[in-house]
Amino acid sequence: MKRFLIIPLVLSLSVSAAFALDEAKTTLEKMAEPKISIESTFIGDSDIDGSGGFETTKRKISVYNFYAGLSYTNNTFKWNNIGKLPFGDGVSKPIEQIHTIELEGKLPYQINDQWLLLTSLSLTSSFEQGLDDSYSYGLFSFASYKLDENHTFQFGLFGNYHTATSMVLPIVSYSYRVTHRDGFKFVFGFPRTYVGYHINRDTLVSLGIVYSQSVVKLSRTSVVEKNGFVETVDYMANIGVTYEFTKDFQIRADLLYGLDREFHLYNSRGKSTEDYKVESAIGANIKLTYAF
Repeated sequence: MKRFLIIPLVLSLSVSAAFALDEAKTTLEKMAEPKISIESTFIGDSDIDGSGGFETTKRKISVYNFYAGLSYTNNTFKWNNIGKLPFGDGVSKPIEQIHTIELEGKLPYQINDQWLLLTSLSLTSSFEQGLDDSYSYGLFSFASYKLDENHTFQFGLFGNYHTATSMVLPIVSYSYRVTHRDGFKFVFGFPRTYVGYHINRDTLVSLGIVYSQSVVKLSRTSVVEKNGFVETVDYMANIGVTYEFTKDFQIRADLLYGLDREFHLYNSRGKSTEDYKVESAIGANIKLTYAF
């Protein structure tokens, strides 16, 4: 399945904002500034193991500042060739929609002008119908070292616990001019890499790729895996434009390409039952952000 079937836990930790904290968030007032974002994403049709497939639409609303955030996401699905899918009953739609609610908090600690520590905790519930056994607990912690005004290094760990499956991943990154608003900037590392260029102060063109993983609780009557879980792992490439109309309002539009995607099923006891490959697909995304 595709990345936007379930909300990516890594991205929901605001990795890009965290990487730039020691350069961009220079005042408590700026860090506490509340924001609201509305996002809509469409990913086109792609087959599962060369058989039936699906397309998906995501709608997300978030209220947040640097220290804390709350978001709700709804994903809906359109299936094709249901009878040829490698799972399900061959008649019913495997999944109609997924709901995701996430709460997160961040704690930064500035050691000195060069060193910053950041820890983020998140509680996420992704489910088809009910909240039971749908919770994931995330911990994201890293250190950032600013060599000078242009060069910053980050390293740390991201961990996520779920009753079905858990994971620990490294965070390694090098960023160049990431908070500047002229010329080139880039971040090279894992889980995110991107290159951007400011056409002018208000317009940024960028391309990149990001890794994500997420787990969803299926319903008790699911034809995919009754009372089980589905995990997605993938990479999503993008090319997009961000335009800042005012200091409080911006819009971002992207073309997307999902690749190297995997789809894993677990039964109600968290035991792995099936693994599938999902073909690449193209999509688009638009996001509006307003700061109060």
